[in-house]
Amino acid sequence: MKIDLDELRKDKENNFKERLEFIDRYVEWLKVTPNKVWSKQHKEFIDSAYKSRNIQK
Repeated sequence: MKIDLDELRKDKENNFKERLEFIDRYVEWLKVTPNKVWSKQHKEFIDSAYKSRNIQK
């Protein structure tokens, strides 16, 4: 199997651009979403991650 380094570089660059675009969209969402809404979503996510971590022990 031959690895195309140019293709890997392009994929890496595209992934980086996608991450930056996601961050931009997320920041815009945070700006327009009331604190009560997004903080509730973050709490639910953190709680579920914490519970999941405890189950895997």
